[in-house]
Amino acid sequence: MSTETIEELAEDDVPPWAAGTRGREHELYPTLNAAEIELLRPYGEERTYAEGERVWSAGDPSAFYLVQEGSVDVIRGNTDQQQVIVTHTAGQYVGEITSMTGASAFVSGIATKPVKALFIDAENIRRMIATEADLGEKVLLSFILRRMRMIANRLGNIALIGPTEMPETASLQQFLSRNGIPFDVLHPEHDRDAAENRLEQSPLSSGPWPQLACDNQVLIRPSHREVAEQLGFTARLDCGVTYDVAVIGSGPAGLAAAVYAASEGLSVVVLENCAPGGQAGSSSKIENYMGFPTGISGQALMGRAYLQAQKFGAQIAVARELHTLECGEPLHKLRIDGGDVLYARAVVLASGAIYRQPAIEGLDQFGGVHYGASHVEGELCRGKDVAIIGGGNSAGQAAVYLSKRARQVNILIRSASLAHSMSDYLIQRIDRLPNVHLLPYTEVRNINGEQAMQSLSIVNNQTGETSVLDASHLFIFIGAQPGTGFASDELALDSKGFVLTGDALDEQRLKSSGWNLERRPFPLETSCPRVFACGDVRSGSVKRVASAVGEGSVCVQYVHSVLSETS
Repeated sequence: MSTETIEELAEDDVPPWAAGTRGREHELYPTLNAAEIELLRPYGEERTYAEGERVWSAGDPSAFYLVQEGSVDVIRGNTDQQQVIVTHTAGQYVGEITSMTGASAFVSGIATKPVKALFIDAENIRRMIATEADLGEKVLLSFILRRMRMIANRLGNIALIGPTEMPETASLQQFLSRNGIPFDVLHPEHDRDAAENRLEQSPLSSGPWPQLACDNQVLIRPSHREVAEQLGFTARLDCGVTYDVAVIGSGPAGLAAAVYAASEGLSVVVLENCAPGGQAGSSSKIENYMGFPTGISGQALMGRAYLQAQKFGAQIAVARELHTLECGEPLHKLRIDGGDVLYARAVVLASGAIYRQPAIEGLDQFGGVHYGASHVEGELCRGKDVAIIGGGNSAGQAAVYLSKRARQVNILIRSASLAHSMSDYLIQRIDRLPNVHLLPYTEVRNINGEQAMQSLSIVNNQTGETSVLDASHLFIFIGAQPGTGFASDELALDSKGFVLTGDALDEQRLKSSGWNLERRPFPLETSCPRVFACGDVRSGSVKRVASAVGEGSVCVQYVHSVLSETS
C-alpha cells in the first residue's frame, strides 16, 4: 500500500461556496482543552483501536471521534493507493457534517498508533451542539469548514464517470454539487486512466453512461433517489409515521419553516425533490439579502440553512417527491414517490415555482440547456458562447457570473430594455461588461446542432428578421409556474395555479373547498385547515429570498395555533 498527501486545487477551480478555508487550520482542526473534553464525555463512550486498525470505512454511518490517545489518519482511496487528508492527534476530533446526520462517510480512518477515542453518534452530537453553546459553535464551524475543504479539493471516494456533454451526466453533476457532495468528474475518454482506477474491479467499458463509483460500488445510470440513498444524504422515511409538521420543499421558505419548527420542539420532515435551496440555491450571487453587503452565493446561504435545520433535528428527505396531499382530520395524508405514505398534523407548502420552458424546437434534444447558473454550469461554459433568455434579476446575476467564464454572453429579451424587470445595480454592471450583449425584441425559434448544441435560430419580433446566433449553452430564466402538481380540489388556487391563502380566500372559495371551521383561515393558511403556503408557491407573494424566509418563519407561529386546536 502506498500513501500520498492531498494537494490543494487552484482557487479558480473551487466553487465559490467552498472557497476560503486556507489559513484557517486552527478552526478546521482545533485542539480541545481539558474542560471542553469533559463537556463531551457524557455524550459518548470510550473505544480503543490497535495500531493499523481501521476505525471506520468510507460508506459506513458517519460519527464523531475525539482522539484521547494515539493518532488517526483520515484517508481516501482504495487499498492500493491511499491519500492522507489529515492526521488527528490527542485532543483533536474526527468528523464533519455527516457526523450530525449519520450519513455515509466519504472517507476512511486508520489508527496509526494505538488509539483511545470518545465515540459519539449522530443523535448525541446534534444534542451536544444544541446544548453546549460555545463548544457546539466551535464544532459546528469546523464541520462546515471541513466540508468546504472536501468540496474544494474533491476529497472523498466518489467519482462521476461519463461524457460531460451528455444531459444525464450534467444532471447528476448538478445534483451532487447542489447537495454539497465532494466528488470527481471523469470523462471516460479524456480521463481514461483515472476512470479505470476509480472503477477498480469493473473494467472501463463503452457505457452506458453515466456511472457513479462510490464505496466500492458502481451505480449504472442511477436516478437521483438512488444516488441520495447510496450516499446516505437523504433521510430514510418509515412508512406510516406521523409528524407534527411536514414541509414540502426546501427553498428559503421551506428551510426557514423547518428551522423554526424544529428549534421549537416540533417533529419535522422536509420533502425535497432535488436539492436544498430551491431557485435561490442555484444563484451565483445574492447581493440584496440583508446582512451580506458583499453578497453571498445562493449555495452558501442555503447550505447553512440546511445544516441549521438538521442541527435542530429536522429530517430532510432529498430526492423524494410529494405525489398527492389528502387533507384530513386530525391528520393529513401525504403520498410520496415509491408508494410511501406519511401523516402530518400540519403541512407547510413551500414547493416554490419553476421556470417555464418556452416553445423552442430542439429544446429537449440537446444538453447545454440550463435553468440556473452555478459553478457547475460556469465550468461547462469556459471559453464558449452562451445565450440567456430572460430579463429579470436571475438572468442578470447569471450574465454577470458567466461573463467571467464564457467568451461571449448574449441576453435575449422580448421587450425593448431591461429597465422594467431588472434591478438597476445589475443593469449598470451589465452595461460595463464588454463580453455581454443585449439583444432586444429577440426570441429563439430553434436549437441547431448535431450531437451537441451549436447555434440558435432567432427572430426579431418587431421586424420578423431571422438570423443565427452561435451558442453552445442556453440559460432560461422566464416566467415561473407553481409547484402544485400534488394539489387536490380542497386546495384553492388562483387563475395561474398559485395557492391562495388568508384574506385572499373569500367565502365562496372556502365553501367550495369544504372549509368546515367557524374561524377564517389564518394568514398564510390555505383553504385546507392546518395546511399553509409560503414563498413563491403562494399567490401574491413577493419573489425575493428575504420575503420567503420571512413567510416561512412567521408561518410556524400559525402552525402552533392550529396544533393547539387539535391537542
